[in-house]
Amino acid sequence: MKVLLTRTDRLGDLVVSLPAAIHLKRAQPDWEVHFMVAPAALPLVENEPALDGLWTWSDDDSCDEAALAAALGRERFDAAVVLQYRRELALLLRRAGIRRRYGPWSRFSSWFLLNRGVRQARSRRDRHESRYSLDLVRGLAPAVPPDPEPARLRLSGEQQAAAAAFRAGPAAGADVVAFVHPGSGGSALDWAPENFVQVANGLARRPGWRVFLTGSGADVDRLAPVRDRLAPEVGNLQDSCELREFMSVLAAGDLFVGPSTGPLHMAAALDLAVVGLYPPVPTMAPVRWGPRGPWCETLVPDVTCPDRRTCRMTRCSLHNCLERITCENVIETAVAVAQRRRQGPPPPAATEEKT
Repeated sequence: MKVLLTRTDRLGDLVVSLPAAIHLKRAQPDWEVHFMVAPAALPLVENEPALDGLWTWSDDDSCDEAALAAALGRERFDAAVVLQYRRELALLLRRAGIRRRYGPWSRFSSWFLLNRGVRQARSRRDRHESRYSLDLVRGLAPAVPPDPEPARLRLSGEQQAAAAAFRAGPAAGADVVAFVHPGSGGSALDWAPENFVQVANGLARRPGWRVFLTGSGADVDRLAPVRDRLAPEVGNLQDSCELREFMSVLAAGDLFVGPSTGPLHMAAALDLAVVGLYPPVPTMAPVRWGPRGPWCETLVPDVTCPDRRTCRMTRCSLHNCLERITCENVIETAVAVAQRRRQGPPPPAATEEKT
């Protein structure tokens, strides 16, 4: 049996969906499992031993869909599982001759393009995204367990060496290496940049702690007005490296503090302690998108969200509810979770997903 899984959107979405592929391979070790991702996300999966093949696809002009469809057709896949529905991608899979196409019936066109669809109502149910992905895979292979393990990212030998070099170089002598990531890349409600500066400065004042600021793109611009308030002890890594190198840098650390964003899920999957700041609206809340791992904590403002699906942002009477999370609370939580990580692995019950 040869199966193609696809997850071609954001980095964090791919990370939380990766356990579906790993559980499938574990349940069916004689199957050939391939994964299709966005081109920019390839470093996240290129060292995963459970995957027998990797493909990339994007909906822009950089993708030669005719050539890709022909290449997929030559592979003679028995089935494809679309973990996040994209109409153009589903059309490509049908064009490639993959007859069994699994995925969520989430759009009108999905009822016609996915012949093994499942109704999940993701925006109206309180389940983690990793479980939704696993449910789709279980439709193909019932032997897959119902509950996914936390995601784990694998590094190449070169990346592991780069992580050791970072720990011995820029982070030399530190007992705790912490990363503070101020932006979500537009995927969630954002905490004010000045709050992240206060957290970075507060953590950097702790004996034995070395703190680095991370981010890229629009996140860098958000911090520009308050960057001069950073303590000189805080290192600035914003826009300083591409994804493969960034994974090495993260792997050298102990703690990550940030909003719901791809790097947060990457940090959790690289076994760091994580503190995530989340809005209470169901489609952005930690029940759906929280980091998963033994040392992950999430902070959510203590308010009753007036919306049941999407955040109203500036149109909401409680905007910006994230400001109810104090810098002192974030620092206190970060220190506590970093200390738990240093004490060693928790008992098995502590690794279960919080719901």
